[in-house]
Amino acid sequence: MQNTDIPNLLELQKIENKIHERNHNIESHKKRIDYINIQIDKRKELLSKNEEDLETQKTELKHKEKMLFNLEEKKKKSDEHYKMAKSQAQVEALEKELKDLTPSIENLENEILELLDGIDECEIKIKDGQNFLKGSKETKEEIEKEVNEDIYDDEHAISVFQKKEDTYLELLSSEAKGLFEGLKKRYKSTEFITNIENGKCKGCFYMLPSHLVESIYRGINIECCPSCQRILTPGLD
Repeated sequence: MQNTDIPNLLELQKIENKIHERNHNIESHKKRIDYINIQIDKRKELLSKNEEDLETQKTELKHKEKMLFNLEEKKKKSDEHYKMAKSQAQVEALEKELKDLTPSIENLENEILELLDGIDECEIKIKDGQNFLKGSKETKEEIEKEVNEDIYDDEHAISVFQKKEDTYLELLSSEAKGLFEGLKKRYKSTEFITNIENGKCKGCFYMLPSHLVESIYRGINIECCPSCQRILTPGLD
């Protein structure tokens, strides 16, 4: 292999970097949609929970209202009996009954008021959740349209870069082409060409033999790092 392959390999690496950047953009675009879907699913779960809580509280409210009605009816009858009581024993018994009923009724009334507040709060949360889901549906449609346009642009750019890459590949010797394909698979999106710095491979910091450094600076053949197998050059400017 002659050193005429090195400039083309450097261009290929630049193209690979640009392709990787565009692929990264595509993944970022998709994550925007994923994020929105996650938020929508969370709000759906929360809305479902709020709706269940509302039904539970409404059922409990009916139960307590029925209990309150029964206690009030009982108190009403006790009041009537108290007015008609003829003996001291009857009076004392009814007084005790009324004394026991009053705090029970008051406690139930307080519990009912708390349930009514809880129901109001649940209904507000449900309305907010429904509004959020309605708005998020419209937002999602807008972002999906924007994302699809961005993905199309990136995919188009990638196809242009790949055609450009094919052009440079044709300029390589068969040995350089094989080396490029192997390093491309191995390093994927990372640099497969690096330079030497203070006698070391800048990619893995392996101390290079002096004869290898000399060969690299002479630029007769393509040389690779014995440690990481990256192609070595005097500089990447």
